[in-house]
Amino acid sequence: MELTVKKDDLAKGLAKSQSVVERRTSMPILSNVLLEAEGENITVTATDLETSFLGSYPARVSKPGRLTVPARKLYEIVKELPSEEVYLKEKENSFLHISGGRANYDLVGLSAEDFPELPQVDGMPELLFDGDLLAEMIEKTIFSISQEETRFNLAGLYVQKRKKDEGPRLRFVSTDGHRLSLIDREVSGLDDFNLEEGVIIPRKGVAEMRKLAEEGGELALGLSQNFAVVKKDEVLLMLRMQEGSFPDYEVVVPKHIKKQAVVNRQAFADVLRRMAIMATDRFQGVRLDFKSGLLEVVSQNPDLGEAREALEMDYDGDTLSVGFNARYFLDLCSAMRSEEISLGFVDEQNPCVITGEADTGFLSVIMPMRL
Repeated sequence: MELTVKKDDLAKGLAKSQSVVERRTSMPILSNVLLEAEGENITVTATDLETSFLGSYPARVSKPGRLTVPARKLYEIVKELPSEEVYLKEKENSFLHISGGRANYDLVGLSAEDFPELPQVDGMPELLFDGDLLAEMIEKTIFSISQEETRFNLAGLYVQKRKKDEGPRLRFVSTDGHRLSLIDREVSGLDDFNLEEGVIIPRKGVAEMRKLAEEGGELALGLSQNFAVVKKDEVLLMLRMQEGSFPDYEVVVPKHIKKQAVVNRQAFADVLRRMAIMATDRFQGVRLDFKSGLLEVVSQNPDLGEAREALEMDYDGDTLSVGFNARYFLDLCSAMRSEEISLGFVDEQNPCVITGEADTGFLSVIMPMRL
């Protein structure tokens, strides 16, 4: 393998591969990136066997070939080179010679024969997405994906096609057992998909999707029962679906709201942030006291003391006092866009349903906690 490539192109591909590469693994090859030179391109590939990244960039290829080298070290070397172009050449015993300007490196590598084969995903039906739309859908659901690896069926984003009177909608759902986020959006081309049963995209894959979507522009999302594929410009992401069945999430969403409060989202978040200072570190429990036209947030900590603050709101129901994890509401307020948000209740024991006019097709459910 021998080629010359623009430093910025190679650095961009290597940067995007860093979060996919496995840092600690019993398979050293997974800490490497695969470099493939062929035709007029160099392809950078990284995988942890669940999430795979491929980036293809223009290059002047003198000799085609394949080689794997440590992903982190190669990125550190390339981004510091004092030149606009990088020269790469494979040497004996799987060494890679790297030069730019007067800087020269010989980096030890591993044979490309040991690099895992990537799945074949050709012919998968695709949805064309505006990047901003996909980024918003992920932003409104990623924070409530479970962090517990033992609950593997909750450690991902549930993607489902829903039939509506006005036409099919793509639904994203996430839950960690204490809160739930759900968003429905219209996406062109959904008629050709058979996703009524739904699939689960792992949390790490969702985070990689989000990075691509936040760059803006159009991208393609391919979905099957086994894989998700995201294509944007020179980048391809392949995500292996999470195994297991997503729970029947609709049973936890209250159908008949009896009490409803409307509060300014930013003011509510500011008060919660101040009150959470006094809450216990682990659960950040605060009590919300709803009275006519007024919401009082109370935080009590036996080791530190007590804090309380009130803010005005639109509420004319019976007095209501409920405990919640303040962090759950803060995450939600950061993801929503509505100036005013609605908090709906059945009673003190049932979950709170949060919606907002500017957050189309979105709702969140937060379970109360005993303080």
